[in-house]
Order: sequence, then C-alpha cells, then structure tokens
Amino acid sequence: MSLSRKCLEIAYSILNFSAKHGFPPTVDEVRNFVGLRSFATLEPHLLRLRQEGILHWEPGETRSLRVLRSEFVKSAYLERLAEERAEYIYRAP
Repeated sequence: MSLSRKCLEIAYSILNFSAKHGFPPTVDEVRNFVGLRSFATLEPHLLRLRQEGILHWEPGETRSLRVLRSEFVKSAYLERLAEERAEYIYRAP
C-alpha cells in the first residue's frame, strides 16, 4: 500500500492528538494541523485512508476519527520522514 505524504501526515496527526488529549480531534482541527484551507481539500485524503482500512469514523458524530492501524502509520510516517531528510543531506563525492 502506498499512501501520499499528506495522508500519512493526517493519520499521524490524529494519533498524536489522540495520545496527547485522550480523545480524537475534530475534522476541522485535523485540517488546521496539516495546513489545508478547506474540508474539500481534506476529504479525499480522509476517504483514501478509510478505503485503505487505516481510518474510521462515525458519520455525523464529532470527534469520532479513529486510526485503526496505528503501528503501520507510525512506521510509514517515520520512514517517509527519514527518506525526505536524507534527500537534503549533502554527500561529499
């Protein structure tokens, strides 16, 4: 399964918020965390995460976002972050 950086960032931010506060964030809070301006730009990412079985929520309920595969999200996000950092490291010839 290959998820975009933004999808991983969204799932990881939900995990972090939930761990810190003891309850999940609202969709609007997630949108702000990842720097998106509207729900319309966030929705395709949420739907993709749900389709992949990573995220679940109860329609019509606030604060119902749940990451189902937290270990996968953590490892994939940290791996992607390490890859991106490695691209910026100067390697002398």
